[in-house]
Amino acid sequence: MENFRTFQSFFDYKPCFLEDPLPILDDILSHASKYLTPKDLETIRETYEFTKLAHLWVIRQSGEPYIVHPLRATQFLMEINPDVVSIQACLLHDVIEDTDYTYADISEKFGWEVADICEWLAKVSKIRYNWEDRSLETLKKTFLAMAKDLRVIFVKFADRIHNIQTLQYHPTQEKKLRIAKETIKIYASLANRLWLYTYQLYLENGSFKAINPDKFAQIMEYIRKYFWNEEKIINNGTKNLYSILKKEWLSDFTISGRIKSPFRIYEKMEKKYHTDDVAMIMDLLAFRIVAWSVSDCYRILGIIHKYYTPLIKKIKDYIAVPKFNGYKSIHTTILGMFRFPVEIQIRTKIMDSIAEHGVAAHYAYSENNASVEVPFTQTEWIEKLKQLVSDYSLASSKDQFSKILQVEILDKSIFVYTPKGDLKELPSGSSVLDFAFNIHEELGLKFRSATVNNQVRPLSYILKTWDIVQINVDRSKNTAMRYWMEYLHTPSARYKLMKFIKAQDKLYHLNQNISDTHVGTAIVDVDSNVFLQYGFCKECHPEFGEKIIAQSWKEELKIHTINCKTLRKIAYKSLLEAHRSDQKVNIYSLNITLAFNPQQMSILQLISLFSAASIPVIKLEVIEWSDVKKHVKIQWEVSSPSKLWYFFSSLTSQSSTIEIIEKALS
Repeated sequence: MENFRTFQSFFDYKPCFLEDPLPILDDILSHASKYLTPKDLETIRETYEFTKLAHLWVIRQSGEPYIVHPLRATQFLMEINPDVVSIQACLLHDVIEDTDYTYADISEKFGWEVADICEWLAKVSKIRYNWEDRSLETLKKTFLAMAKDLRVIFVKFADRIHNIQTLQYHPTQEKKLRIAKETIKIYASLANRLWLYTYQLYLENGSFKAINPDKFAQIMEYIRKYFWNEEKIINNGTKNLYSILKKEWLSDFTISGRIKSPFRIYEKMEKKYHTDDVAMIMDLLAFRIVAWSVSDCYRILGIIHKYYTPLIKKIKDYIAVPKFNGYKSIHTTILGMFRFPVEIQIRTKIMDSIAEHGVAAHYAYSENNASVEVPFTQTEWIEKLKQLVSDYSLASSKDQFSKILQVEILDKSIFVYTPKGDLKELPSGSSVLDFAFNIHEELGLKFRSATVNNQVRPLSYILKTWDIVQINVDRSKNTAMRYWMEYLHTPSARYKLMKFIKAQDKLYHLNQNISDTHVGTAIVDVDSNVFLQYGFCKECHPEFGEKIIAQSWKEELKIHTINCKTLRKIAYKSLLEAHRSDQKVNIYSLNITLAFNPQQMSILQLISLFSAASIPVIKLEVIEWSDVKKHVKIQWEVSSPSKLWYFFSSLTSQSSTIEIIEKALS
């Protein structure tokens, strides 16, 4: 999908009614002959003949012989220069599901590799649930298959692209929308994560046309109106670039041009410019220069800036600092070539292959005995898929699994560094505590604080891309507490913390002897867990019906009334919510008086500190005001008293201007 004409031909699909559509096969073989052996080509022919007979007399909803579908899908597959096994599997991908042939039949005739891919594809396709359940189950199966053999997803993409291209022939409008939404949400996202750029364009634009036909038509009409002579515009731009590069004695490079895709234009209109006017999108035209070496890339950048005016803020060097998925290129936007800005991308041949085909580039280059490194974040992510499905395959809650997939797989990500320079991927919105659990479970359970960009940060601190994070731990003991759940965004980290908490609860109960000699007869729940072994404070003597709170003390639990005088000397770190089993969970109010310098901090900034810690402010009252000091009385409500200790610590560490004058629980 490199130009408007390609877009047009993709969307203006014309069915092939030939009983034996050999021209499509010839196109596949012509492409394959550029990098496969004559023996491989003969194998492809044999596979085609077998598939044609397997689907004989079957007609698709478009009216075409069924064999057209696997052939068209294979045409899309050829864009990533697949190996012969992938091509065979693509031709055969519906045979096990839709005919009487079995895995054993395919394995015997074409080998176990081909049969394995076909069987995985059949397992994914056989799922028949309602919309939500089907999507989740499809993802589970797909992720497991991908972890076993990436070629499964290559074939699945090719299959889905042709299905989207022929979606207009589906008789049910509701199902058309369901397929399009599933495609753009799941398959286009997966293609993006694997950096299969070409496939991503097909999937998202085909889905976009089905989901929002009016907006799609508006954008296409604009392109037709202002870029009707697209070939002439691109040819003129290409000639200009060739001219200046040759003039500077540069050789061994190629140049191509393209118009931005309709869906990408729509995304910019919606998310960046918030407009319905396509004319607001300036960088509709881009040229790509593929050079011989990295040094040539930088030399080309200098030459272009010599002849055209660059937009300084639009210069991006992804060679020096690659994107998270391994993408490398230099981007610059220039003025002076046309009446509108033009983007120029500069990269080497291997960079270009990875940019277009992601992990699939590894297979293509391996065929030619060349070396290409698969971006580590992609391979790491694929392994993560397998682990996630393994951890949650038995999860009874589809909502839980849906959240895991959405947060950790399909949502946008941030990328942060360890002190050693290792790059780690986390979902957007992750805290430093999420980062600690991501590195290692023990780091999370022993967390004390984090240093982000050389500044000490609390466990609630939300990370941003390119932060450098160091985790500081308590080496002598686990410090994890139940309220930490409030500061975890990633389901995997929450799972690890909850597993630890449940293990600790179980251990505690095993070590206790059931006693019936307590003061009072009611069982006490502490921090949402039933405890039978505890003692009552001798100072306050809690009576039945009084509001109580628990203190963790010398490996025991001591129950106090909320007004007990001894609480004034007890660190909030050791306090836990407590209530009798026949009563509701207690919500504790804290009244606190703070003093701070108004020249260094505003009330709004103070409130933002509470908001960042997810502590609701019930009441705020200014009780004293001067140019050098403010006294503010604040009332909070919390269900986890130990959380207060954490907040006091982080409050005073974040700002030396804040002084805690008085505090009291109620």
